[in-house]
Amino acid sequence: MARSGRHEKTQAGNPHGLTIAQHVFPTASIARFAGRDGRVSLCDVLRRRVRRATPKDAVFCARRAWDHGSEAGFMKSIEDAFQALAVKILDGSVSAIGDEEKRIINEFFALWYMRSRNRNLTSQEIQATGVTGGGLSKDQEEILERRGIMFARTGGRFPARQLNGLELRTRTFHYVHNGLSATQWGIIQAQGGEFAVPDVPLHTVVPLTPAVCLASPAPNGTITKQNLADINRNAVAASQAYFFAHDFRRCPM
Repeated sequence: MARSGRHEKTQAGNPHGLTIAQHVFPTASIARFAGRDGRVSLCDVLRRRVRRATPKDAVFCARRAWDHGSEAGFMKSIEDAFQALAVKILDGSVSAIGDEEKRIINEFFALWYMRSRNRNLTSQEIQATGVTGGGLSKDQEEILERRGIMFARTGGRFPARQLNGLELRTRTFHYVHNGLSATQWGIIQAQGGEFAVPDVPLHTVVPLTPAVCLASPAPNGTITKQNLADINRNAVAASQAYFFAHDFRRCPM
């Protein structure tokens, strides 16, 4: 994940309510790992330290890395469907993963996978050839972005977040249909210990709570502490900037 400079700022006061802090892993999902203080245990890999972090901590967020239309459109639809399913799995009203549940989980995992790898922009604008643009005020640009409409600036320059949003949509659904079509998700309960969550998912594991995850390929069932340690080691090894958990003391590695 290449680091970028400052994100492009909105007008003062952000009058059109454009999303600035964009969660790679949803706030609702992180919150299920929070302790009584409303925070999770976070290992900051880059700074080599462990600290407590709220689900809205900046470390979990990209900064205008994709456009508002993508955030409030297809991404929100995928997240809303997944969170509704997660609630049903955790309250026991869904105990088996059928075709519809598989679609929802595949789309969520693909979105998480792609956002984690495209959360930093190397530049704020992309130069296109054969395109003219310009004549829009900052306010007009923000109105269009709020409505999910792409625009070009003078000389054919596009905000990079717009193209990144388009690319994220394309990559997400390509991965769903070509990379995840054979997944067989199971609901997994840890016999002892807790799951750690990576910033960059590598294996098809989606932790739902400290003790419950979705995994593929796997049937429903429980896993031993040794199996849990294997999953956690893989999660930590894949992490680039951070990983988190409810309590690292309960996470076998």
